[in-house]
Amino acid sequence: MKLLRNSLALLCLLASAAAAPFPETPSNSDGYALATPDVALAFPRDHGSHPNFKTEWWYITGHLQSEDTATDLGFQITFFRSADKEFPDSPPTQIYMAHAAVIDKSTGEYLHEERLNSSDWNADAATGQLDLYNGNWYLRMTNPDTEEMKTRFSLQKFGTLSLALKPAKPKTLFGDAGFSRKGDEPGAASYYITFTRLAVSGTATIANKQIPLTGAAWMDHEFSSSQLTSDQIGWNWSSLILDDGSELMAYVMRRKDGAVDPNSRLTLIAPDGQKSEISSNAFSWTPVRYWESPHSEARYPVEYQINWTDKGEKRSISVVPDTDDQELVGSIGEFVYWEGAGKVLDENGKPIGLAYTELTGYAETLYGKF
Repeated sequence: MKLLRNSLALLCLLASAAAAPFPETPSNSDGYALATPDVALAFPRDHGSHPNFKTEWWYITGHLQSEDTATDLGFQITFFRSADKEFPDSPPTQIYMAHAAVIDKSTGEYLHEERLNSSDWNADAATGQLDLYNGNWYLRMTNPDTEEMKTRFSLQKFGTLSLALKPAKPKTLFGDAGFSRKGDEPGAASYYITFTRLAVSGTATIANKQIPLTGAAWMDHEFSSSQLTSDQIGWNWSSLILDDGSELMAYVMRRKDGAVDPNSRLTLIAPDGQKSEISSNAFSWTPVRYWESPHSEARYPVEYQINWTDKGEKRSISVVPDTDDQELVGSIGEFVYWEGAGKVLDENGKPIGLAYTELTGYAETLYGKF
């Protein structure tokens, strides 16, 4: 009985912690909350929205195939929340943007769309739980115990994807228990929660025909009020899902002078979910081939190599895009970046996994936007 009482007390404590509001943190001069260390993230609360922070996003990228492999897709669905204050002490208005993209890997055709709405019209992000929508696009957690999710989005020239997402391994809190420093200036940090491997099942509805699909996906959730410092222009981000059951995330912060910021990190997730972080001086993210966009004239390193040393062993992998033109040029949010599906190759050129790469700050600096 004592053991049962102690177990019930622990469950009640965990439930109350998850239900409690997010701890108050210091604010910047504009009145937005700043990410600071030593904040204990609680779930399912922190899968939801944090409206006192300037910027937040829920980001899913993945790879889907039909059973006969005739349909082979990469996809991205992202929900952004941005707070806007008239004065530092005024309540924020919430602006919601969403981006969706699909690439047909067999043909190289890349399609994308975007949406922009406010909290007053057709968009919302719930606090305390994962429940987002922008128009008829949505992402929600259907079971907070297993952390299973569903998402649905459509593209006019493609059709609709309806997907169920089930964690294949526990979520990862990047950085120090979810506190991820991006630069040396105060507040240049985020809270960073990731599902590095999601088992995906669902359907693509194309021309009124339903095609069953399965695959794997990666989900990032970040919130902050100052991702970049004044001398940073953007980042190179890699999410690699490898065939051996491990994952790799590279977050390379780029400076105006072309140097890599020392706060950049390479993170390895073992098949059992254990996390290993490698500092910026112990790995390299090296461009191999560039592609110049005919849309924005930005020049992106779409093919690259990552080198690091793990337990005394030198490792080298390459990432090759499924097609070069995977640039999302925002006509609403005026945010231009490259977000692309690709393949991971080992030292001998053998395919060993699937990749998504995000390249920002190549068309213009992102300082002040995130």
